[in-house]
Amino acid sequence: MRSFDQLASRCADLGGDNPLRALTEVIAKVPGGINLGQGVCDLGTPHPLVEGAVGSISGADRQTYTHYAGLPELKEQIRLKLATFNHVEYGDDEVMVATGSSGAFTAAALSMLEPGDEVVLFEPFYSYHRSTLILLGCRPVFAPLRGENFDFDGDALRRAIGPRTRAVVVNTPGNPSGKVFSREELEEIARILAGTPVLVFTDEVYEYMCFDGRGHVSPASVPALAERTLTIGSFSKTFSITGWRIGYLAGPAPIVEMAGRVFDQLAVCAPRPLQRGVAKALRDLPASFYEELRLSYERKRDRFCAALAVAGFRFAKPAGAYYVLADYRDVLGDLEPYAAALRLIERIGVNGVPGNVFYGNAGGVHTIRFQFAVEPAVLEDACARFVGLKA
Repeated sequence: MRSFDQLASRCADLGGDNPLRALTEVIAKVPGGINLGQGVCDLGTPHPLVEGAVGSISGADRQTYTHYAGLPELKEQIRLKLATFNHVEYGDDEVMVATGSSGAFTAAALSMLEPGDEVVLFEPFYSYHRSTLILLGCRPVFAPLRGENFDFDGDALRRAIGPRTRAVVVNTPGNPSGKVFSREELEEIARILAGTPVLVFTDEVYEYMCFDGRGHVSPASVPALAERTLTIGSFSKTFSITGWRIGYLAGPAPIVEMAGRVFDQLAVCAPRPLQRGVAKALRDLPASFYEELRLSYERKRDRFCAALAVAGFRFAKPAGAYYVLADYRDVLGDLEPYAAALRLIERIGVNGVPGNVFYGNAGGVHTIRFQFAVEPAVLEDACARFVGLKA
């Protein structure tokens, strides 16, 4: 007989200590501590978002459910963004709104994956992709990116694909690596997947943060991938609204329709006022906003990486997103990642995420992930502390 407190077996992977949460609690107790762990994107919110959300709450907008697929005006703005920025054309019934990219990913996975299906993640991977798949009864399989620059390895992908493979997740720009997939790399993925029933799930939440002249390429914009790709995005990072949880899924109409029905069961709909805010921002913000966003993050990346280099960390300068995955051994010693993160907190009061959480086989991993999506004054303080490690 099961006990009343016996948890479902699907939750087993979530039962252990979460190092990100644990270290966040540690740094919160440090006077003057700087949290460069969780990518909370602690920056100001563009005014049109606030204006649109407040207008919905205080104006004539009734605070009722929206359609589970989202407000029509937000869907239209997402379609326009996808057409102009991502170079992918979608119809009205091929786009739905969800609670962030995580809500869209979960709804899509529940719609298309069966328990026991295998899903390929490029390693290092975003840890929530792995944990979500395990929660749904799927089996993550890992295709390592190659070398210090995280180059795509076609042979690794070929080895990862088997008879149970149902999907590949392409996260570009990538968390935690900053990897930006090129069109040539995506075309090679298309050649590898040709003739298979394997889907491509994307995660493009850092799409406006590509550096050094690189451009974001949506997998769905590659003709040979278009029919098999489910495009997933979010406005959490673009507009610095990680707490708003507004994202989207785009793809073939039958899949998006079912994912919308699944999402209806999970959350009914995304919050109406926040949908209004995002719709207004997409409509009103000029193109210069997105270019300045990219430039500001590139400047922060350069400043932060310079300080890490002075301190003695080894790393590849990220091509996109706002993370640096840095080898700490020359600075903190040959410690396990969690112990190294604790030592860094003890020495300079700065937090990071142990790099082993981004690998399926974490043996031999000696990295910490840092995020630099913070206000300039906070970033300067953090950089000074890192430089001080050499003193």
